Amino acid sequence: MSVEQVARDFVGMMLDPEKAKGLLASDAMASGGMSGQPVPALEGLKLMAGMRTAMPDIKIDVKEITVSGNQATVKVIWGGTHTGPLEMPMPGMPPVPPTGRKVSVNDSYVVTVQGEKVSHLSVESPADGGGRAMMAQLGVRMPGM
Repeated sequence: MSVEQVARDFVGMMLDPEKAKGLLASDAMASGGMSGQPVPALEGLKLMAGMRTAMPDIKIDVKEITVSGNQATVKVIWGGTHTGPLEMPMPGMPPVPPTGRKVSVNDSYVVTVQGEKVSHLSVESPADGGGRAMMAQLGVRMPGM
């Protein structure tokens, strides 16, 4: 399987950690985004599962993939309707009750592939995208901002 295909499949499965973990190397890590510190990739996928709880209709739409060596940059638009509680694993961040608001944000992931497994996922959200944009669209002020 090509680097592009592994990255496409993995990003498409990120909302379902049980499926996505089959594409992860045993020591895969995730970094970037709102987490601050690198974490085991399975921990990062738990955040995505929480997003599905908050937005059961969430979808990830892959817009562009570029490959350089064993890395693929995957640009997406993701979004859904906030109908469930949103729990963010951040100090000082209480659960966000459902707002009923729709969100749609740009995001970018750099997926490093070793063999046919993802060894690293880096969330490289644009300034006007990612989790921070989602929180702004929900009208939620994040701690420290």
